[in-house]
Amino acid sequence: MKETVMERVSSDPFARFLGIAIEEVREGEARVSIVIKDHLLNFHGAANGGLIFSLADVAFAIASNSYGQTSVGINVSMNYMLAAKEGDTLTATAEEVSGNPKLGLYRLTVRNQYDEMIAVADGMVYRKKEQFA
Repeated sequence: MKETVMERVSSDPFARFLGIAIEEVREGEARVSIVIKDHLLNFHGAANGGLIFSLADVAFAIASNSYGQTSVGINVSMNYMLAAKEGDTLTATAEEVSGNPKLGLYRLTVRNQYDEMIAVADGMVYRKKEQFA
């Protein structure tokens, strides 16, 4: 992995604000995690859906930009399967399923510490001409 790519993806201010940890980065793949704390819950006492989406989106952004080419999300469709609660550790993975010079399709999964599926999504990126690494 190019050092510039890792520096770029590690500097994401929103991911840092949420407390998302980058666990693994490879070309076309990423794994990130977060521990659910009380300020990340919704009024039902479950992890906020926006947080779950954001966790998957961070993995998606890292995986799709892991080649050093600027890639921007153009669509994500997420399905929520199971609620997460305070104290749970959620891990999101993103893996490239298909790609060409302009578009990339990624499968995003979010699981808890018991390997239960919390959410699954498909995301598509547009690959710009700019290289940053």
